[in-house]
Amino acid sequence: MHLARITLVGIWLIAAAAAFAQNETPTDGPTEGPPRDPLLDRMQHRIDDTVWRSAMMIDHLFGSQYDASVYQKGVRGSIAPILLWDEFNQFTPRLRFNVELPLPQLNERFNAFIGRVNRDELVTERGEQSSTFRRQFGPAPDEQTIFGISYRAAPKQGWSPDAGVGVRLQIPLDPYFKAGYVYHHGAGEDMQFSFRQTGFWQESEGVGTTSRVDIERLFAGPWLLHWTNSATLSQESLGVRGYSSVMALRGFPGRRALAVAIGFNGETDAEVPMQDYGIKVAWRKGIARDWLVLELRASLDYPREKLEQTREPSWGVGIGFEMSFGTTEFLARPITF
Repeated sequence: MHLARITLVGIWLIAAAAAFAQNETPTDGPTEGPPRDPLLDRMQHRIDDTVWRSAMMIDHLFGSQYDASVYQKGVRGSIAPILLWDEFNQFTPRLRFNVELPLPQLNERFNAFIGRVNRDELVTERGEQSSTFRRQFGPAPDEQTIFGISYRAAPKQGWSPDAGVGVRLQIPLDPYFKAGYVYHHGAGEDMQFSFRQTGFWQESEGVGTTSRVDIERLFAGPWLLHWTNSATLSQESLGVRGYSSVMALRGFPGRRALAVAIGFNGETDAEVPMQDYGIKVAWRKGIARDWLVLELRASLDYPREKLEQTREPSWGVGIGFEMSFGTTEFLARPITF
């Protein structure tokens, strides 16, 4: 499995690098003229086609009211091969993907999800929603391939419920259930505040709860500043497991963006309560196609997991490519954090 993942990452890096070399000028709309790399275009088209057909097949289990066009327009997702290196963890190849599948036949507020994500992002709700691929500070995440169905109320000011159920697609299976409430207030131009309280159960984690506060503000530039504080207590956690992170995002013309994040991660009753703190910087740029993005990353953090270890600076670099399907929207948020 590990060798296969490394091979797949390598193939994607080579393919995307070739596309970048052929056309370094990003576009804000669909690329005109014949495709420069038919193999790359066919690959993206086949993934997109497979995803929306899967959504239609799942939803038609509840009936067959909607035709194919509804699912073609409603599917969203991306696939991202990533290669990271730092002095503490050495080389770390990763493959992340996420797909959101609409289920209008069941209910417009339900959607199916499949992806390879950090378990803490999806199950315990410590991190951002899995579709954003945002990462907190700390040791290498427990990444899993998970399938689930979630319920989310329409975004609004005040309180709203959400819930989800799913399972890890690996033997042994690791089912989970979660439910909670979210409170939203304000808007980004002034200040947006949200509080999320989630209760969950997972076979491997037991019963637990997560409290998370997010504050977001748009400043001149424009710079978007996002501050997250999260605390989780479960049957498997060593006391309270939490982190705090401040991220600044800046978009530029030509499908480019800069992200800077500082933060720390820890667990109150662990052998070393403060596990990591540092800074990460990422540069994102659209390349070759309106659905392909290159990301370069640099980092400096100070990890320590055991008492006998000395906390020393760990420099790091990384490269990743994100291929989107179902949308051509360019997002400033990084995939390597």
